Amino acid sequence: MHTAKINGETFKRFIDDYDSYMHYLHDNLYYDYISGLYETHLIGLFEEDELIGVSMLSATSVLKRYRLFTSHTGPLIKDFNNERLAFFLSEIDKYVRKNGALQLIHSPYHIYQMHDKDGNVIEDEKNNPDIINIYEELGYRHHGFTKELITEELLRYQGVLDITPGEKELMKNMESTTRYNTKQAEIMPVKLRYLEEDEYDLFIDIYKKTEERIGFDPVPSDKIKNLLTTLKDKMYLVMTYVNVDEYLDQLSAERDELSDEKNHILEKEKEGTATKGQKKKLDQIEQQLNSKHSRIEKIEGYKADFGTDLNLAAGMYYYNNHEMVYLFSGSYPELSFFKGTNYATWEMIKKAKELGLERFNFFGLTGNFTEDAKDYGVYKFKKGYNIEIEELPGTFDKVFNKLIFRLARKLNKI
Repeated sequence: MHTAKINGETFKRFIDDYDSYMHYLHDNLYYDYISGLYETHLIGLFEEDELIGVSMLSATSVLKRYRLFTSHTGPLIKDFNNERLAFFLSEIDKYVRKNGALQLIHSPYHIYQMHDKDGNVIEDEKNNPDIINIYEELGYRHHGFTKELITEELLRYQGVLDITPGEKELMKNMESTTRYNTKQAEIMPVKLRYLEEDEYDLFIDIYKKTEERIGFDPVPSDKIKNLLTTLKDKMYLVMTYVNVDEYLDQLSAERDELSDEKNHILEKEKEGTATKGQKKKLDQIEQQLNSKHSRIEKIEGYKADFGTDLNLAAGMYYYNNHEMVYLFSGSYPELSFFKGTNYATWEMIKKAKELGLERFNFFGLTGNFTEDAKDYGVYKFKKGYNIEIEELPGTFDKVFNKLIFRLARKLNKI
């Protein structure tokens, strides 16, 4: 194996064909964005003449002579194994040292260990406990097995759903509450539409209100808008909504059909021709009618309080060759009756299948799976889809000149 600098076109061709673990920070669209802002370095890993890996490094200047490097979530390696990773990392170290590196940060997008949906560590061929040692043996400092949101670092846990089974099986595998809510959303006339660029602020407003309500650490609005703008060609921004009058018409038609069936059986009873089955069904119809009347009354209340056309929930989804990622979402809790978030999630799972993807990534979890966790409600929602949980190794950094690094930090240059 050997390494060499590569150009942007070579990098992009590699990414176009790459179908393994890849964060959006390595997308060609993101490369176009980041290379316009920062000094960017591209390194290729070769086996003979075949390009088998790439590393995209961006750098900021410190004290004129030095650079702070980050590899974002790389490097990316085809047919990944630890031997290739160790070799590539050592070569990257040599490269950045020659180019005035003061510090290099890695947050590798690779699996450290797998967990079941309840958070328990499981035996799995994807487990790679040695990945920590590879970085540490090269002199990197591990930032620890964090279980909290650190804005400057990636979350270490993500819930992932294998979407290769058919839709019926995926629905069957959901937890009962999630399955019920999803089916209810399909029964109601909930719909989904794609938001345009001039509606980005609408989405951000919904997300920020949700973020505040749940108590998440805030993601800056300009960061979200920048992601939407940068990745728009591989992004779905969706809104679920319902027309209350349409639903009232649907419920009224269902009520009238039940009333007609009830009256038909009552007429049969008067004539003495009703069967035992029909007589027994009267109680069931009466219960269903009461339920319809109650629901109509409830929906009329929503109409009085909120109007006719109701936005329910919004979500932001990125996809690449490997997976669809559920990045951000927000909803109006006062309209949770309509299950807008469930509807959007199910529709986007189906969209991911249409794109030929095999994974739907529910993305960030803190790794605290107890009921007192800040994100427990979010975790519980994701868990309902029968996810597996991937734990990533975390963040590593290496300082190449400790004296200058301390000086730069003292001068607030870092």
